[in-house]
Amino acid sequence: MAIREKFHYQPMRFDPGSSNEFGLPWVVDSTQTEIPDCPQIFRMDGEPWIEANVYAVQRLEAGKNIETVNALMNHLRDYAEFLEVENLDWRHFPQKKRQRCLVRYRGNLIERRDDGCLSPSTATARMSSVVAFYRWARREGLIDRKNLWEDQQKIIRRHTLIGLPRTLAVTSSDLAIPNRKRPGDSVEDGLLPLSDSARKTLLAFLNRQGMTELYLMFVIGFFTGARIETIRTLRLLTLDSARSDPSIPNLQRVPVGPPTPVKTKFRVSGDLLFPLPVIHLLQKYATSARRLARQAKADDEDRTLLFLTTRGRKYEDGSFTRLMSELRKNLVKSGLGEFERLKFHQTRATFGSQLMRLCIETMAHTDDAIVFVRDAMLHKNEATTWKYVKFVQNEPIKEKLADEFFDFFSGKETNPDALIDYVTNE
Repeated sequence: MAIREKFHYQPMRFDPGSSNEFGLPWVVDSTQTEIPDCPQIFRMDGEPWIEANVYAVQRLEAGKNIETVNALMNHLRDYAEFLEVENLDWRHFPQKKRQRCLVRYRGNLIERRDDGCLSPSTATARMSSVVAFYRWARREGLIDRKNLWEDQQKIIRRHTLIGLPRTLAVTSSDLAIPNRKRPGDSVEDGLLPLSDSARKTLLAFLNRQGMTELYLMFVIGFFTGARIETIRTLRLLTLDSARSDPSIPNLQRVPVGPPTPVKTKFRVSGDLLFPLPVIHLLQKYATSARRLARQAKADDEDRTLLFLTTRGRKYEDGSFTRLMSELRKNLVKSGLGEFERLKFHQTRATFGSQLMRLCIETMAHTDDAIVFVRDAMLHKNEATTWKYVKFVQNEPIKEKLADEFFDFFSGKETNPDALIDYVTNE
């Protein structure tokens, strides 16, 4: 399986009169900026995908945000994994359109989107990112234009904030995947929350299997709504910075986002609400022999991270993705097939829907509930918070409908034999 790793990129320059530690005429170029945590893709056999890796370096050197480039490389990693599974070269563009690697990948994305494995926005973004990489490769002369795709000119009409019309001409490929929302209610990223029983079953399984780190990560996700990037960057000092909520003593406020070292999406700053028992559980883990053994293997920079791998390294996107993949396989093998498509982000959806349900029940105005949930979940836009309102408000309707269906087919409101006769006669 293709993986994405990070390394410290140091620009070099060719100097015939010098030599480095390997005896080669390349020396550090101090006039260029170093790039820490530069994302790179490696194939299953350990070989780097050189073209994609150069693409990442050039994007960063051009001033692109590191998070933007990380997202691009995540999409390209998925594409690299598809190529490995299908045994295809990324330059495979035969005459027959349906056999071309990009066309086949587009079909794979649509299939996973329709099966619920990918959100519509993710499928759209992945195809767009892969096409952007090929456009760059074509400009760099790394690939021929022949048989790639057909470009289309589209006109987009918009209005400015003061109502003036604006027209934009954009170039789109025939490979683009429209971002079409799947029917039905959902919350963030097209995901649904887990039920109380599913949450208890999952946590019990993790605890029983001795998967301590993953168990604690899920506990944090379920009871605080924190994103996995935030959870992976929690540090020991983060727990020490927790302070009691003035109005609810059993809740602890934990600051995250700038200026703290704990990462958040869009670099939003705020406080996460941690139940006091969760804080005590994490503090106990922080001083446990299990974690201290991992800390002893860690670099100085990572030693204060709360969660470390067995090798004493921080959890990266790639290592956590592999961990989740193994978890899903183990759950299915244990007869828990309902978790076959489990996503960690569903912990956030579960917390948000439960919090919104409590707020609507206890607060007089919906606006107050929205503000509370927005701040608790560090939403950048209230539009995301409104999705939880809609989801919670629709629950009684769906429950009533389900009850009526059950009553009907269980014979409480009709005679099952009469129903069978009716269907038979029809």
